[in-house]
Amino acid sequence: MPPAVWNVEGEASFRQRASRLARQWRRQSPAALLAGLQGPLGAGKTTWVRGMLEGLGYRGRVPSPTYTLLEHYELGDVTLVHVDLYRLPENDSEECLAGELEVIGVYDWMAQSGAWLLVEWPDRSPQLRARCDVCIGIEITGADNRRVRLSAGTPIGARLLESLPPDFA
Repeated sequence: MPPAVWNVEGEASFRQRASRLARQWRRQSPAALLAGLQGPLGAGKTTWVRGMLEGLGYRGRVPSPTYTLLEHYELGDVTLVHVDLYRLPENDSEECLAGELEVIGVYDWMAQSGAWLLVEWPDRSPQLRARCDVCIGIEITGADNRRVRLSAGTPIGARLLESLPPDFA
Protein backbone atom coordinates (compact mmCIF):
# COMPACT_ATOMS: atom_id res chain seq x y z
CA MET A 1 0.00 0.00 0.00
CA PRO A 2 1.63 3.29 -1.05
CA PRO A 3 1.63 6.06 1.56
CA ALA A 4 -0.99 8.80 1.54
CA VAL A 5 0.69 12.20 1.30
CA TRP A 6 -0.91 15.62 1.74
CA ASN A 7 0.42 19.15 1.70
CA VAL A 8 -1.53 21.21 4.21
CA GLU A 9 -1.49 25.01 4.48
CA GLY A 10 -2.32 26.57 7.82
CA GLU A 11 -3.04 25.18 11.27
CA ALA A 12 -6.81 25.22 10.82
CA SER A 13 -6.56 23.05 7.69
CA PHE A 14 -4.04 20.80 9.43
CA ARG A 15 -6.38 20.17 12.37
CA GLN A 16 -9.35 19.78 10.05
CA ARG A 17 -7.49 17.06 8.09
CA ALA A 18 -6.73 15.20 11.34
CA SER A 19 -10.36 15.59 12.45
CA ARG A 20 -11.66 14.23 9.17
CA LEU A 21 -9.22 11.32 9.33
CA ALA A 22 -10.39 10.37 12.84
CA ARG A 23 -14.04 10.37 11.74
CA GLN A 24 -13.17 8.23 8.71
CA TRP A 25 -11.25 5.74 10.83
CA ARG A 26 -14.01 5.58 13.44
CA ARG A 27 -16.38 4.47 10.67
CA GLN A 28 -13.96 1.60 9.95
CA SER A 29 -14.22 0.54 13.63
CA PRO A 30 -10.76 -0.84 14.27
CA ALA A 31 -10.84 -2.91 17.48
CA ALA A 32 -7.62 -1.17 18.49
CA LEU A 33 -5.15 1.16 16.80
CA LEU A 34 -1.50 2.01 17.35
CA ALA A 35 -0.30 5.04 15.38
CA GLY A 36 3.15 6.55 15.58
CA LEU A 37 3.53 10.32 15.12
CA GLN A 38 6.91 11.28 13.74
CA GLY A 39 8.43 14.66 13.05
CA PRO A 40 10.80 17.20 14.54
CA LEU A 41 10.03 19.34 17.57
CA GLY A 42 7.33 21.86 16.68
CA ALA A 43 6.10 19.92 13.64
CA GLY A 44 2.57 19.67 15.02
CA LYS A 45 2.27 16.17 16.45
CA THR A 46 0.17 17.31 19.43
CA THR A 47 -1.82 19.65 17.18
CA TRP A 48 -2.62 16.62 14.98
CA VAL A 49 -3.85 14.71 18.04
CA ARG A 50 -6.01 17.71 19.02
CA GLY A 51 -7.56 17.62 15.56
CA MET A 52 -8.25 13.89 15.82
CA LEU A 53 -9.88 14.39 19.21
CA GLU A 54 -12.06 17.16 17.78
CA GLY A 55 -13.14 14.79 15.02
CA LEU A 56 -14.13 12.23 17.65
CA GLY A 57 -16.25 14.81 19.47
CA TYR A 58 -13.92 15.90 22.27
CA ARG A 59 -14.18 19.61 23.13
CA GLY A 60 -11.98 19.90 26.22
CA ARG A 61 -8.41 21.00 26.74
CA VAL A 62 -5.72 18.78 25.18
CA PRO A 63 -2.36 19.30 26.86
CA SER A 64 0.88 17.94 25.48
CA PRO A 65 1.81 14.79 27.40
CA THR A 66 5.52 15.66 27.30
CA TYR A 67 5.76 15.70 31.10
CA THR A 68 2.92 13.36 32.06
CA LEU A 69 3.96 10.94 29.27
CA LEU A 70 0.36 9.81 28.76
CA GLU A 71 -3.09 11.41 28.60
CA HIS A 72 -6.28 9.50 27.79
CA TYR A 73 -9.74 10.55 26.62
CA GLU A 74 -12.90 8.47 26.93
CA LEU A 75 -15.03 9.02 23.80
CA GLY A 76 -17.79 6.43 23.97
CA ASP A 77 -16.72 3.49 21.84
CA VAL A 78 -13.13 4.81 21.52
CA THR A 79 -10.57 5.63 24.17
CA LEU A 80 -7.85 7.77 22.65
CA VAL A 81 -4.53 7.49 24.47
CA HIS A 82 -1.97 10.17 23.66
CA VAL A 83 1.58 9.11 24.55
CA ASP A 84 4.76 11.18 24.26
CA LEU A 85 8.04 9.28 24.50
CA TYR A 86 10.28 12.31 23.94
CA ARG A 87 11.52 12.38 27.55
CA LEU A 88 12.46 8.71 27.60
CA PRO A 89 16.21 8.22 27.27
CA GLU A 90 17.29 7.50 23.71
CA ASN A 91 20.21 5.29 24.65
CA ASP A 92 18.45 2.99 27.10
CA SER A 93 18.24 -0.68 26.27
CA GLU A 94 15.01 -2.00 24.82
CA GLU A 95 14.45 -3.84 28.11
CA CYS A 96 14.63 -0.56 30.08
CA LEU A 97 12.30 1.14 27.61
CA ALA A 98 9.87 -1.77 27.78
CA GLY A 99 9.88 -1.39 31.56
CA GLU A 100 9.11 2.34 31.25
CA LEU A 101 6.26 1.60 28.84
CA GLU A 102 4.92 -1.00 31.26
CA VAL A 103 5.03 1.45 34.17
CA ILE A 104 3.02 4.11 32.32
CA GLY A 105 0.50 1.52 31.15
CA VAL A 106 1.14 1.48 27.40
CA TYR A 107 0.91 -2.30 27.12
CA ASP A 108 -2.32 -2.37 29.13
CA TRP A 109 -3.87 0.20 26.78
CA MET A 110 -2.63 -1.75 23.75
CA ALA A 111 -4.48 -4.83 25.01
CA GLN A 112 -7.75 -2.95 25.52
CA SER A 113 -10.41 -3.19 22.83
CA GLY A 114 -11.43 0.20 21.49
CA ALA A 115 -8.18 1.91 22.50
CA TRP A 116 -6.42 4.10 19.96
CA LEU A 117 -2.85 4.86 20.98
CA LEU A 118 -1.28 7.86 19.29
CA VAL A 119 2.40 7.79 20.17
CA GLU A 120 4.71 10.73 19.63
CA TRP A 121 8.39 9.80 19.11
CA PRO A 122 7.68 6.05 18.59
CA ASP A 123 11.27 5.52 17.40
CA ARG A 124 12.40 5.86 21.04
CA SER A 125 11.13 2.28 21.36
CA PRO A 126 11.98 0.22 18.25
CA GLN A 127 9.81 -2.63 19.55
CA LEU A 128 6.80 -0.32 19.86
CA ARG A 129 7.57 1.36 16.54
CA ALA A 130 7.57 -2.03 14.81
CA ARG A 131 4.01 -2.66 16.07
CA CYS A 132 2.54 0.61 14.72
CA ASP A 133 -0.45 0.05 12.47
CA VAL A 134 0.05 3.47 10.89
CA CYS A 135 2.92 5.94 10.94
CA ILE A 136 1.98 9.59 10.58
CA GLY A 137 5.01 11.58 9.50
CA ILE A 138 4.78 15.35 9.75
CA GLU A 139 7.28 17.55 7.95
CA ILE A 140 7.55 21.32 8.25
CA THR A 141 7.47 22.82 4.74
CA GLY A 142 6.89 26.47 5.65
CA ALA A 143 6.06 28.71 8.60
CA ASP A 144 2.51 27.33 8.80
CA ASN A 145 2.64 24.57 6.18
CA ARG A 146 3.10 20.85 6.68
CA ARG A 147 3.46 17.70 4.61
CA VAL A 148 1.70 14.74 6.20
CA ARG A 149 2.60 11.19 5.17
CA LEU A 150 0.59 8.20 6.34
CA SER A 151 2.09 4.77 5.82
CA ALA A 152 0.76 1.39 6.87
CA GLY A 153 2.78 -0.91 9.08
CA THR A 154 0.26 -3.72 9.57
CA PRO A 155 -2.78 -5.18 7.78
CA ILE A 156 -4.99 -3.01 10.02
CA GLY A 157 -3.10 0.08 8.89
CA ALA A 158 -3.33 -0.97 5.24
CA ARG A 159 -7.10 -1.42 5.60
CA LEU A 160 -7.44 2.03 7.15
CA LEU A 161 -5.43 3.68 4.38
CA GLU A 162 -7.30 1.77 1.68
CA SER A 163 -10.58 2.99 3.18
CA LEU A 164 -9.74 6.63 2.52
CA PRO A 165 -11.99 7.98 -0.22
CA PRO A 166 -10.25 9.18 -3.40
CA ASP A 167 -11.26 12.77 -2.69
CA PHE A 168 -9.75 12.71 0.84
CA ALA A 169 -6.66 14.61 -0.26
